[in-house]
Amino acid sequence: MPSGSFAFDALVKSPNSTTAPIKRALVSFLRSSAALKAALGGGIHEGFAPEKVDYPFLTYQLVYAPIRRQFDAQQYITGFDIRIFSDESVEANNIDTLVLNVLDDASLDVDGQHTLLCHRVADLSAQDTDDEGRKIYMVGGTHEVWTDQPH
Repeated sequence: MPSGSFAFDALVKSPNSTTAPIKRALVSFLRSSAALKAALGGGIHEGFAPEKVDYPFLTYQLVYAPIRRQFDAQQYITGFDIRIFSDESVEANNIDTLVLNVLDDASLDVDGQHTLLCHRVADLSAQDTDDEGRKIYMVGGTHEVWTDQPH
């Protein structure tokens, strides 16, 4: 029988997390940029913006999140589509460049996880018309965030 003492927490592993803290950290980081906040009259929205929101605005959406389980940790590789919508093409592209620069190699404060990587892996672009018949430009990209959650 073993003798001596050991810490109780040595037997307790950290609870597994979800992608929610990653999403929270990403959005918080975007909202902390004064330049981005000033450029987005219509704000930042998950998935889609409410009707009649002012242009330009930003939407974000989780598009993939595989989990790599390891013996002593698990890694999350999350992809977020971040899109800028504007009724002016140049404005949309300028704000998209700002988002790219804000997030490139960002160190996100993810609860219970360590940020390993934050970078853009794809560009997005589309044009459409809104309900009022105005041309709308969407530009953005898929941003990948890798985190590590030790057990």
